[in-house]
Amino acid sequence: MMKWRLLYLIFIFLPHLIFAQDNAWHIKGKVLEMNRTPLEFVNVYVNNTSIGTATKADGSFTLKVSKSIQKIELVVSFIGYNTVKKVLAPNEMNKTIVFLLESSTMLKEVKITAKRDKDWKKKWRIFKDGLLGNSQFTADCEIMNPEAIKLEYDKDKNVVATANEPIFIQNNGLGYKIMFQMENFISNGQLTFFAGDKFFENLKPKDEKQENRWRKFRKRAYHDSFRNFLVSLSQSKLGQNGFEVFKEAQIKDSYLGRTSVARELKEELLFKCTQDAICSYDSLTKRFTLYLDKPLIVFLLNQFNQRPLFTDYPYKFSQIVLGNGPIEFTPNGWVTKPNGMILRDYWGNEGFSSILPDDYQDESTLSENPSQEAIASLYTENESKFWFIYGKVTDANGFQVEAADVFINQTENGVKTNKEGRFTLKVPITLQHLELLTYHPKFYLVKEAINAKENLSTHEIILKPDNYAVSNEKDKDFQKNWKIFSKALLGDPNELMGKTQFPDNCVIAKPEVVSFDYDESKKLTAKANKPLIVTNNALGYVMTYQLDQFEHDGKESTIKGDRFFEKLTPIDEKQQLLWKKNQLKIYQESLKYFLISLSQNKLEENGFVVFKMRKILDIYDAYVTVKSQLEDSSLVAVKAAELCKFDAITNHFYLHSEFPLLVFLTKRTEALRLTFKDYPYKRSQIVLPNFYLEFAKDGTITNYQNAELRDFWDNEGISGSLPNDFTLDNESLNRISFENVEALTIKPLGIDTTNRFVNTGIQFNKAQIEVPEEKPSGIISNDFNVKIHESDMGLTIFDLLRRIPGLTVKSDFIGFRSSTSFQGGLQPAAISIDGNFTDDPNTIMSLLNNINVREIATLGAIKYGNGAVYGARGGNGVIVITTKK
Repeated sequence: MMKWRLLYLIFIFLPHLIFAQDNAWHIKGKVLEMNRTPLEFVNVYVNNTSIGTATKADGSFTLKVSKSIQKIELVVSFIGYNTVKKVLAPNEMNKTIVFLLESSTMLKEVKITAKRDKDWKKKWRIFKDGLLGNSQFTADCEIMNPEAIKLEYDKDKNVVATANEPIFIQNNGLGYKIMFQMENFISNGQLTFFAGDKFFENLKPKDEKQENRWRKFRKRAYHDSFRNFLVSLSQSKLGQNGFEVFKEAQIKDSYLGRTSVARELKEELLFKCTQDAICSYDSLTKRFTLYLDKPLIVFLLNQFNQRPLFTDYPYKFSQIVLGNGPIEFTPNGWVTKPNGMILRDYWGNEGFSSILPDDYQDESTLSENPSQEAIASLYTENESKFWFIYGKVTDANGFQVEAADVFINQTENGVKTNKEGRFTLKVPITLQHLELLTYHPKFYLVKEAINAKENLSTHEIILKPDNYAVSNEKDKDFQKNWKIFSKALLGDPNELMGKTQFPDNCVIAKPEVVSFDYDESKKLTAKANKPLIVTNNALGYVMTYQLDQFEHDGKESTIKGDRFFEKLTPIDEKQQLLWKKNQLKIYQESLKYFLISLSQNKLEENGFVVFKMRKILDIYDAYVTVKSQLEDSSLVAVKAAELCKFDAITNHFYLHSEFPLLVFLTKRTEALRLTFKDYPYKRSQIVLPNFYLEFAKDGTITNYQNAELRDFWDNEGISGSLPNDFTLDNESLNRISFENVEALTIKPLGIDTTNRFVNTGIQFNKAQIEVPEEKPSGIISNDFNVKIHESDMGLTIFDLLRRIPGLTVKSDFIGFRSSTSFQGGLQPAAISIDGNFTDDPNTIMSLLNNINVREIATLGAIKYGNGAVYGARGGNGVIVITTKK
């Protein structure tokens, strides 16, 4: 069941402030009792910020408030007195403001703490989940005074919470202590509503390392936040800051299967949208207005989605619904008039565990000349397991280059340079030899081999200008056309029927050799005046590709060319093993392997089942089955001996059939079983216009005879292709299960793999769109299984993980204590979700942060060396999760 959560905060519109020349307001005042007696130690703070103080003995206070804060609502709070709130008018900024506090009648009554009845735990979990939210930092948050909270059921069995004093929440993940003056709280476990005032107090770090880590986490929290989206919208920098928007015909809670933005646009379920069409500026109020006649979907282009709903947009997304008219916001991204706005999906995953104060300002964690010690302090506890690369990127004239991508080849470890052109990379100590790549669109790619033992204190990287890139900077069509061309050339692994491909691991050198044009029928065409050089770091080849033809009609692409393969030299034995595994996986799902199996009469043994089709179908009924098709003779089962003949004269084989062939790859599960539900496998169609196809003993096709390949074998790019003379090291090697092949899967360069946390402070509605997943091909016995009960539905995934013996769970680290280390040091664990394996810490935390306990079917762990069933990367232990289907 999808979980919904709604947060409602009351915002008061504030008239435009008249600014003085100073950079801050100096607000002065006094707090007195009704009889004019001064009150000492009274909390006075600006609502929803970290700006606050306590009154002196004479009741006086002074607050310094940045002029960038355009909504100043003072909150005066003291135990035993009623809380007073006041929105300051412009003419009150330079006056002494007097607050008179009235004694609270609540304290005249006996203080009542929460009754621990039989349902208290269940009510507490609902309250805690609704208040803190479900993020990576939930486990690091603690409600300090639970005794002040009273939990009850209303007549509809909703949990209603009240508090006789402010609730204090300590967030050790972001470094805040939050005082929350709760006004309302009601939740049924799925839908939550709460409101109140909050004040953020910065925790005192125990050392410089913790302080810098908090800075880093806060910066991440801000980067993809709703507030940053509004700031980007006001500055017309949505694309530059990693956002892309579309209007939706309606809100959808679920889809029948994966879709694509292109398909939704074609069916008019999505509509292209510009910034100017949804945002305007009022020079009188100095406010921006976001107005929508339809729901808005926002893609976060820096947030890669492991299980994308939209195959051509593999990013996290959020939905914005304006049910009561437009909203108003300041240039700083603060909403002054929310009008009941609802945020869903990514931005709906909100609570006190990931929220930032309104006065938070993004800042760099590095000084101009950082020391090695200062850089090392930015990272987590296990510095001894990493070494650091830091340096500066400049152009040929010595000017710093900002926003250049600096990354380690064949890894997902990369950063962008800051304004000074500086960068820092954290490298696992196990990676002693690497290749550092530096890239900027206006410059040529630079490679540098680095050895950990010979690592310099500072790496000076000089980029040479790419005159072609500079001259085409204003060519708006080139990047769009290149995206279409490169996807056709390299392949798209997100296609529903797509083969295993590695476009994100391919580097195309010098794209300037390609030029685009449109023919008379308005098809996009491309020509290359030189061969393209494509380096495939996932398969270990450098390919020379001579383009012969490229056409794109707006829907489909046709591309033809000649290829020449050269083998790369592996860095070490581990890389060579990964290349072999990737090559094996591609080989065993190829048409070539099918033809070899056909010639050897080993179709079923090697994972192929073939049927003759009485007719070619482009679209099947969603409920069709192979059984039903066999019953009405639409399909006819066929054996290898009926399809394949050998000609001793030509020494070639012939695949012949008067009907098209439907081939199922029974060891390649289809992620979305939209058709043939009794055969949930990848499939392809072979259409033989001349009724035969000629091929050699090694599976090489010698005469296509105009044969047409559809579905699986049609969606092939060169990123997933092998040379025709490719052979296995051991021809007698038995076919292995694809799900047990540890294939190299590296994220694309342009995607930031750092975990993001969001802060909005408006209304939230957590309604994750359900995306079907692949079922695991087999079951591996776990060393420990967590029993999940109905009473656990209010917990987070991090709470459940703490039940696994020996597993350490922190806000930025999950791992086991080593069984082989004398001191039992912590080792980062890997994770397998429905058979999808990863050992990248950032990806793991991102996945766990998006898992709801209600979606989990089973949770367990394989400890230590037993995790080697997943390959070398599982040797430190594996967390195994199966979700409900």
